[in-house]
Amino acid sequence: MFSFAEFLDGYRGEAVCTWMRANLEIPSVVSVLYIVMVLYVPNMYMNSRPAYNLRTLNCLWNLLLAVFSMTGAYYCIPQVVRSLFVPEFTVRNYQQGGEVTLHGSIYNGICGWNDNLFCDGPVGAFVLLFIVSKIPEMIDTAFLVFQKKKVIFLHWYHHVTVMLYCWHSYALRISGGLIFASMNYSVHSIMYFYFFICACGYRKYVRPIAPFVTFLQIAQMVVGMVVEVVTLYHMYFSGKGCQSNATNARVGFMMYVSYFGLFSKLFYDNYIGGHAAPSVAVTAAEHNVVPRHPRVGVSARMAVVAAAPGMASTIYDPECKQIVTEMHTIKRRH
Repeated sequence: MFSFAEFLDGYRGEAVCTWMRANLEIPSVVSVLYIVMVLYVPNMYMNSRPAYNLRTLNCLWNLLLAVFSMTGAYYCIPQVVRSLFVPEFTVRNYQQGGEVTLHGSIYNGICGWNDNLFCDGPVGAFVLLFIVSKIPEMIDTAFLVFQKKKVIFLHWYHHVTVMLYCWHSYALRISGGLIFASMNYSVHSIMYFYFFICACGYRKYVRPIAPFVTFLQIAQMVVGMVVEVVTLYHMYFSGKGCQSNATNARVGFMMYVSYFGLFSKLFYDNYIGGHAAPSVAVTAAEHNVVPRHPRVGVSARMAVVAAAPGMASTIYDPECKQIVTEMHTIKRRH
């Protein structure tokens, strides 16, 4: 009988790293298929079809990702804390048996690679699961497409670039990868649980924490930029070196900068630049529907839009963005 605990304990990452290095074309193929789904399925397949009712599946999907992220955070975060802040600690030597003593510091945590920390055992298994999860996470977009929801640029850009970067990082054994995985697990634990509650129809109860969810994502991008800057500093200027890849670090920094800009703009547009007003059609906003009854004028519809920023604000909840898009359409028409 399969034992998940035994799988975690016996996991060794060397063979997987080697296989991923030999198959770098896989994420590229997945990206092409994904972009085809985003750009062509809505117009060529869904255009003449009604939206599918996927509410139950969406609830279960978000709950699954929330539980998965919480489990990954449980295993990975303690290892990150030790490698960054504990002066001396021991970890199991998975290759030779016994234990090995390691020294934690900011430099070692970001620039020091050790198979016992990052590649083998339970932590190594969840780093791998983090990497490969970026492919099934694209199902987020399928839910939007087949429910005829708008897929905004930030949504699909984020999915594609994260998947490509993660595969490349794991294949090349990037020393800062455990920090990135731990951050992402932590943020996704909260984010997907929030979306689970929203998908179940209880959005109004968690609406006040929507800005906090987006803020966590922005904070994640800031930390990512800092890690990449430290990596590049030690690779080029300090003389200490860094067990990473220069191209990966440069691309990673640019990627995090782009995320920071896009998420910050989203936060500003939804929570700072907008002016929320009391809505006469809150029920419609809760169900992601802008009323079209002739008695409901533009001002009432605009009130729904004004309420939208409080509903949600992240790339994974673009139902709200659809309402914001509706607002711009109304402005152009009137």
